[in-house]
Amino acid sequence: MIYLAQSLSRPKVIAFCGAQTKDLLSLTITSDAPPPKSPTSVDPLYNLGEFSRYGVPAVISTDDGTYGYKGYITQALETYLGTYFPDTWSLGSRRPILFTCGPEIMMKRVAEIALQRGLPCHAAVDRPMACGMGTCQSCIIKLKTPDNSPSPFRYALACTEGPIFNTTSLLW
Repeated sequence: MIYLAQSLSRPKVIAFCGAQTKDLLSLTITSDAPPPKSPTSVDPLYNLGEFSRYGVPAVISTDDGTYGYKGYITQALETYLGTYFPDTWSLGSRRPILFTCGPEIMMKRVAEIALQRGLPCHAAVDRPMACGMGTCQSCIIKLKTPDNSPSPFRYALACTEGPIFNTTSLLW
């Protein structure tokens, strides 16, 4: 996600990062970071070194409230979208695009939030990739098939067809 944030338009990119506690956050909180305003604040801050060096602000959540938004990162995302993008979006209009990586249950919730709001969403799936070129087929993932297909799903290889997938095609 850091590389994605680096390559996208700076003023329009916001990183959402979460952990159970501040100590388990896998990113570096900068020493000069302003503290979040409150445990319910979703104001993006330049407080994560890995993102702020590229001009990308972040919303941080911790489950226990030791830093940032108190709650799951998906709750922070919902609060942010409700605050800054209260409308649903029709096809063709300018709207946020969500990218997600992390635990599958969290990515599934991000995909649900995106679907509810009519937003595009892409997930970086995490699968063991023994060979990385499709030979061993250890990285299979279930995808939906078109409505006229005889089977409701198909298997894809994350190493050759992914690992980024549109979340509307994933069968969680």
